[in-house]
Amino acid sequence: MGSTPHLPVTSQQESKLVGLAPETRSAVKIVTLGTGGAIPTPARSLPATALQREAEIFLFDCGEGTQLQFLKADLSPGKLRAVFISHLHGDHILGLPGLLMTLAHLSRKAPLSLFGPPGVSDYIRLTCRCLQFSPGYELIVKESSGGRVYSGPDYWIDAVPLDHTVFTLAYVFEEKERPGRFLLERARQLGVPEGPLYGRLQTGTDVTLSNGRVIRATEVLGKPRRGRKVVYAVDTRPCQQVKEISTGADLLIHDGMFSDQLREEARLKGHSTAVQAAEVAQNAKVERLLLTHISPRYRNQDALLQKEAMTIFPHTTVAKDLMQFKIQVHK
Repeated sequence: MGSTPHLPVTSQQESKLVGLAPETRSAVKIVTLGTGGAIPTPARSLPATALQREAEIFLFDCGEGTQLQFLKADLSPGKLRAVFISHLHGDHILGLPGLLMTLAHLSRKAPLSLFGPPGVSDYIRLTCRCLQFSPGYELIVKESSGGRVYSGPDYWIDAVPLDHTVFTLAYVFEEKERPGRFLLERARQLGVPEGPLYGRLQTGTDVTLSNGRVIRATEVLGKPRRGRKVVYAVDTRPCQQVKEISTGADLLIHDGMFSDQLREEARLKGHSTAVQAAEVAQNAKVERLLLTHISPRYRNQDALLQKEAMTIFPHTTVAKDLMQFKIQVHK
């Protein structure tokens, strides 16, 4: 008889064989819905960035026409869980009435949370009154001056004050650390039987064998795997707090409104140059920098801003409307 060929076992097959939980967490997707600043142009809508994680979408800022950009990006409005407003300048909030009304016309029933700086509640209340509009779904508006604003089972979103001409917030999305990879051979050596105990150890839970021996999860797991981290810091001068909150981030979305030739104008208007944003990214040791809130004067000059930033931080991209970035889980 011929010998049976050896078939490689994939991680998913292995999970079925020994009781391990398969890795099911999908990529975090970032979509740049609006990448301009101050006024819209044919190429750039006003500030809005979507972050999708599993079946949840979070929206950061809401410039005019954001609901249309949502559709162009093929994002499901029904998955929108919360909106985070950085500050009350018009280019960041004037899209809210249209978005809220669109959700109502789509017969939304799920609650929607909305976070922003002090004053955002008055803006929503007065806008709805003037438009004679009632959402028809629960709209939960909360003001913040900084700190944790939103939490999920294994992630959170924090707000941090920035340095702009008015009170402005950055937002930090971060996941909890995950247990390290399961060391199958080590578990076998310790006498752990294949099955449910493997799954419990994989989640970081200690187990007791039938002989009374306690097996610590740390004995059969590799080094913990860090969660993903995204920082949204738009409309700000370069500042120490952004460097601190961005340390080790997978993606820093940062104000890059001006060329470094206009550094003084950027300072006066409360913004950053491409070079200054790159310096923040370099100091914070982020994985990638995304420049956004681009001045309308740079209609065909992305290459200029990109070149300036890349002299400091090579992993820089100048955002364009409807770009998508995926951040995979850390292995």
